[in-house]
Amino acid sequence: MQEQTEKQNDGITYAPPKSAYFWLVGIFAITFAVIYIALVLFVHFVATGEGILGLTEIQALTLYVFVFLFFLVALYIYLVVSRKELLYSLKRLGALMTLFTFVVVVNIVVIAFNPYLICVALAAMLVLPFSKKSDAFVLNAFACLISSFVLIATLDFAEFPAVAFTLLAGMICGAVATYAFPFNMTRIVSILRTFVTGVVTVVVYGVLLSTYKLDFQPFLDNILYIGLSVVGEMFLAAVLVPIVEWVFNLTSDFKLTELINHRAPLIRRLSTEAPGTFNHSLAVANFAEICADAIGEDPYLARACAYYHDVGKLNNVEYFTENQAGYNPHDEILPEVSAEIIRKHTVDGYDLCKQHRIPEEVARITIEHHGTLPIMYFYNKAKSLTDGEVDMDEYRYYGEIPTGKIGAIIMICDSAEAAIRAMDNPTGDKVDKLLAGMIDERLKLGQFDNCAITMKDLTAIRLAIVGAYGGLYHKRIKYNIGRNGINV
Repeated sequence: MQEQTEKQNDGITYAPPKSAYFWLVGIFAITFAVIYIALVLFVHFVATGEGILGLTEIQALTLYVFVFLFFLVALYIYLVVSRKELLYSLKRLGALMTLFTFVVVVNIVVIAFNPYLICVALAAMLVLPFSKKSDAFVLNAFACLISSFVLIATLDFAEFPAVAFTLLAGMICGAVATYAFPFNMTRIVSILRTFVTGVVTVVVYGVLLSTYKLDFQPFLDNILYIGLSVVGEMFLAAVLVPIVEWVFNLTSDFKLTELINHRAPLIRRLSTEAPGTFNHSLAVANFAEICADAIGEDPYLARACAYYHDVGKLNNVEYFTENQAGYNPHDEILPEVSAEIIRKHTVDGYDLCKQHRIPEEVARITIEHHGTLPIMYFYNKAKSLTDGEVDMDEYRYYGEIPTGKIGAIIMICDSAEAAIRAMDNPTGDKVDKLLAGMIDERLKLGQFDNCAITMKDLTAIRLAIVGAYGGLYHKRIKYNIGRNGINV
């Protein structure tokens, strides 16, 4: 166990599988090959300049290898050191590197027409909906560095300012595209962000070009190309984000908003076929969103996971307490049969999610939200009906322990919502004590052994649920109802 973990000040961070590092090397090898081939073809067939360094073609091709390797090794180190959690989702990582490669190749192509056509903020615009802001900024910076090097290799020395301006504009505009809007993305906010980034791009180039010779003429000479670059960025960002969402089946703020729409197919089925489960999921979602926000996780993702965590119950709606109205079919069947029906809803939910192309980050929660916990009610019932030994493993959920903090949040909130609702006269102290015992039990049973959640996180989750409890389960005023159903 010790070999698989790395100690931190406040907890344990679990290392991704070693194979992920090799897969990442493969992704980077493909990235290197595509960019290098694009540059070689561009230099050989299109470029007219001899390059600022004045190298022969063989020398230049050799230099390209070393420079590209340097940039990509630096990017690889960033990912495996600072963004190790991405190694758990190679599909997402592959999508990010695909977008990065696309931006660099586009920049190589447009350089043939004019250096000011380079899309200095496109990488940030494309990456941000699918990953953290730091990833968007870093990938955009590396795209601008590689593009600037291509300018060095293909432009004449007289055009050297274009290299410096591209690099400066890329850093400034990339930062604006990434950090100008700190709140979660909506379609309108995304359009506004793209527009503001475009305006900043024009202003930055205007300042740089005008300051260079203390004359507006260089800016006016290139304003058409700068404007085309801005329009191109807006168009590509609008078109490619939904395409990448669909092709890689990734979650973005836009996708998550669509998933939690009550008219989404599985959610609509829950509300009509299993209204008890649907209402339970809504309550869990409220808890989960608050808890995710408390520990710095994505509240949109937490809410979506909560909405879908129990969709597997659709296969046997009447066997779950929240959907029953007096009659309990478990009273007429053996406990092992009951346990089989109950524990199977986790894998049934995953299958339903895959059939409806629900993204993996959300679908996985269906098989993680109960982990490998035993179903104690039916286990104890089986023990009471036999004098022999009862194998507890036959009464465990079909599932896996959470692999991320969102999975741990849903596990806690799911159990907490059901337990609080079942309590007699719950108070804040009673709820706090219940949650503390529940979390401690799951720690002892190893349910959080495969995710990077810390004791600090677990405390924050517990306090967030206690704080939310008063708002979700508050008492209402009892109204006196008259004979005609009118408040009196």
